[in-house]
Amino acid sequence: MNSVSRLVVAAVRSVNRATLVVCALLMLALTVVVLLQVLYRYVLELPLTWSDEAARHLLVWLSFTGGGIAIARQLNPRIEIIDGLRSPRVRRGVEIAISLLVLGFLACFFVVSFDVARTYSAYRSLSLGLPQSVPRLALPVGACLMALNAAVRLLEQIAMPATTGMDAA
Repeated sequence: MNSVSRLVVAAVRSVNRATLVVCALLMLALTVVVLLQVLYRYVLELPLTWSDEAARHLLVWLSFTGGGIAIARQLNPRIEIIDGLRSPRVRRGVEIAISLLVLGFLACFFVVSFDVARTYSAYRSLSLGLPQSVPRLALPVGACLMALNAAVRLLEQIAMPATTGMDAA
């Protein structure tokens, strides 16, 4: 792997560390909102009007920001028994093709989801009064985070010698 690729990989790993912090904060906020929701609804019998919406928005942001980390850690579902049946060279080619397909999908997903977020910016949520684009912006942000990690994975696959296969990763 050349120095530019190493620099890109290091930058994406820094972004991933920041993303983990953001995910932890989102999870903390979601936990607090749900606990407040339960406390106010069932203990104080004074349901909060905003808590359902806030929890939903936090969960959407947590899901899509966490998607980048899931790709970085290769937590996507796959059928590994098929990998063992192929030669290392074929396995590497298939992995590169899959990474290219994922990047293509994420590029399309980014364009469409950004357009959706822009379209909904004129509308406000009922309880929180936030623009409806706020929860929808999680989609293009998540697509970018996932694409960054998929691109790093692709760089690693391309840099890997063909004779060693994916076991060297």
